[in-house]
This record gives sequence, C-alpha cells and structure tokens, in this order.
Amino acid sequence: MRKFLIGVVLLVLILAIGTGVVLLGMRPAPLRAPDGVQLTPLRTISTIEARILLFLTGVKGVPVEYAVDCYRMSYSTAGRNGEVVRLSGLLALPRGHSARRLVSFQHGTTTTRSAVPSRPDGTGIAAAIAFAGNGYALVAPDYPGLGESQGRHPYYVADAIGPAVVAMIEVAQRIEGVPTTPVFLSGFSEGGWASLAALRVLESKGRQVFGSAQVAGAYDLRNLSLPLTLKGGSPSYSLYLAYMAWGQSAYYGHALDSVLTPDFATLVERLFAGAKPEEIVAALPWEPRRMFNRSYLDAFDHNGSHWFLDAFAVNSLVDVTPRAPVRLYFGSKDIDVSPEEALAASRAMRGRGADVVAVDVGPVGHDASMLAAAPLILDWLHELEAGAR
Repeated sequence: MRKFLIGVVLLVLILAIGTGVVLLGMRPAPLRAPDGVQLTPLRTISTIEARILLFLTGVKGVPVEYAVDCYRMSYSTAGRNGEVVRLSGLLALPRGHSARRLVSFQHGTTTTRSAVPSRPDGTGIAAAIAFAGNGYALVAPDYPGLGESQGRHPYYVADAIGPAVVAMIEVAQRIEGVPTTPVFLSGFSEGGWASLAALRVLESKGRQVFGSAQVAGAYDLRNLSLPLTLKGGSPSYSLYLAYMAWGQSAYYGHALDSVLTPDFATLVERLFAGAKPEEIVAALPWEPRRMFNRSYLDAFDHNGSHWFLDAFAVNSLVDVTPRAPVRLYFGSKDIDVSPEEALAASRAMRGRGADVVAVDVGPVGHDASMLAAAPLILDWLHELEAGAR
C-alpha cells in the first residue's frame, strides 16, 4: 500500500500542476457547517483525472460518474473522560449531484499525522473517487492521534477508534446534502477492524447499518494476530506490535518498558514521534520477540497474566454479532494479515446467526487486496440498494 499511496500522491500533484485544463474552474463550493464543525474546501477531482488515477494505480472495474468535491472536516466530540476532543477527516461529495447514501471509509495503518485522508493522502483520494465519484457522500476519519487530533494514536483500541468513527458519521449527517439514511461502512487493514468496531457502536446505540465491507482486517487479535506476528515472517510485524505497545501503553496507563525491553522502549518512543513507516520497519528487528521483555514473553509463552495480553483480548472483535450484512474480503496470498482472520470471523459470526461472508479476492497480497476488492464492494453496495427498493 505504501508504494500505491506514494504513486497516487505524486500523480495527484503532477496532474494538479501540469493539467490545468482538467481542473480549470473546478473548486469545491463552500458548505455551511453546523456549530463546532469547520469545513475547509480542498480540491475538486474531475472525472478525467479520477479515471486516469484509477487506471495508473491498477484499479479495474470502478467507473467514475461524477467529479468529486473534497473538504477537510474538523469536529469535536467527547473524549474518554468526557473532555472535548478535536478530530479531523475527509468529506467528499459528488459534484452537482444529490448523494445517494453516506459511506464511511476507514483507512489502514499510518504512523505519521500527515498521511491521513484529510490532507488528503492517497487513501483519501482513492476512497473519494471510488465512492463520491459514483454518487455517494463519503467520510474518511483520520482517527484520534492523527490528522489534527492531539496525543498518541490508540492503535487497535476499540473503545477509542469505534466511537471516533461514529462521531464523524453523526456530525457529517448534520451537514446539508449528506444523507441521513443508514450508513455503509468499509475499510482496509486497520480500517477493516475499525469498521467492525464502529458497526458495534452504531448497533449498540440502536442505529441501523446498511452494510459493512472490510478488506484485510484482523479481528481475532489475541488468538490469531498475536501468535502470527510474534513468530515473524513479514517486515511489517514488528511495526504492528511496536505501534500497539506504544499506543496502548499510553491509553491504558502503563510504562512502555513494562512490555518492551528498555532499549527498544527508548527506540520505539523515538520512532513513533514522527518517523515514516519504512524508516520504522528498517529500524526494528525482523524477529519481533527481540523487542519484548522477559515478563511479557513468559506470560505469552505460558498463558500467564499481562496487561498487553489482556489488551489484545479486549480489542478483538471476533465475538461481535452484527445485525447488518457484512462481507470480509481477503487476499489468499496476504502475509501481513492472515486470510484465516476473515475465514474464522465469518464462521464464528455465522454460527451466531449473522449474515457474514468471507470473500477471497484472489491470489494477491495485503496491499493489492484493496485494489481487487474495490469493484466488488461497489457491486455489493449496488446490490444492497437494489434489494432495498
């Protein structure tokens, strides 16, 4: 995904600078914002530019019907302890067309504040084209601790991420032109897990969810994700585990060296102060176990007690029983997130009566699974809408 995102960003800059005829006279119109919400017009993506972007990034089977108006959305919500928290994200609307429905797309792992949809980064651009370019209103939250939000990103903390996603959905539906009908959720990697966390929050509040399409998400963090990543085998595993330790130690009130060795705790503090993902991967060991202290490894190896093990368990979502239809897309060659995550979650949820189906998008890896799933998600969304008429 990193190469894909970099390519998208560079291409957007080239097109914006070098093809004025495409963008001439096309800028988002100002929108009236509700109290406490700031909407900043960012840019308009023309249909021609959008089609070129999709072609060059390898996305096939996704049409583009409308130009897309993009806005940075800043909004406030209640934090963990009732304090006011400022968050941000991307709002995208089909230009000159009444939106058919609101879609909330949750992005994958990023370690830098600026690599988020509201800037907009490649993920924001791609989601805006795929959904707003086909007549939907789109929100893409940056998440707490990213974008304009202060503090650390609580990486894979469901009680922080799920409510933040829901807050953006609820605020967006107060904006004129954004449909208030049940939202459709989608997301990739961390965003797949975040979509399921948001679905749980929405349904617990009695809100109907139209459907939820996750791609390459990890759902059983304690029993599948943790054992897999601790073994090593992917350059990203140490980054994932270090990011969780860094974000969750702060969220749950523990010292970072209660889980990492003192040397790696110092290194991780420095890296996650703003290093790029590739820099973090290069600095961390290929063998993830080397990062962890003996007390944690003993607890893991012997099924003992440790706060970090408890965090993996409490933030697992395999026990969610959605009322909305759910599709869990995965690539069969994904080594970052095992295909078994989708397969096991779908079995467990179907066993409790839920409409959940795991969908193999083909022999592709982690990043490519999102490209392969995009047209399938749009097709499924259209099928749901046809059945609802």
